[in-house]
Amino acid sequence: MYLTPEAIGQTLSVVSGFAPGTELIVEHLLPAGLRDAAGQSYAELVMAAAAEQGEPWRTFLGIEEMDALLLGHGLRPVEYVRQRETVDASEWERTDALRPFELSVLARASVPSRRL
Repeated sequence: MYLTPEAIGQTLSVVSGFAPGTELIVEHLLPAGLRDAAGQSYAELVMAAAAEQGEPWRTFLGIEEMDALLLGHGLRPVEYVRQRETVDASEWERTDALRPFELSVLARASVPSRRL
């Protein structure tokens, strides 16, 4: 979220040159249209504060966009995990306001084997 699309591309190009089997796990923020109400509210509150502190959020990607970005830089997408999938559903049965929301996704990719 803090990198420009160009910097992300440069980073993925470097990672794609690592040894086959190397894995990359990265969190990416969803664009506004893909967030739920809680995720959008969080983004509106935190995005401005982060920018004021010199850490603007620069890049937002849907899963399809991340998939294309990874493939375009020679990486093999393995899986995408949403926040609510990272914790057992029974753990979200709470009496406070803490709930998972749609703001970010974890992407897992690997460097494929090279063909000779």
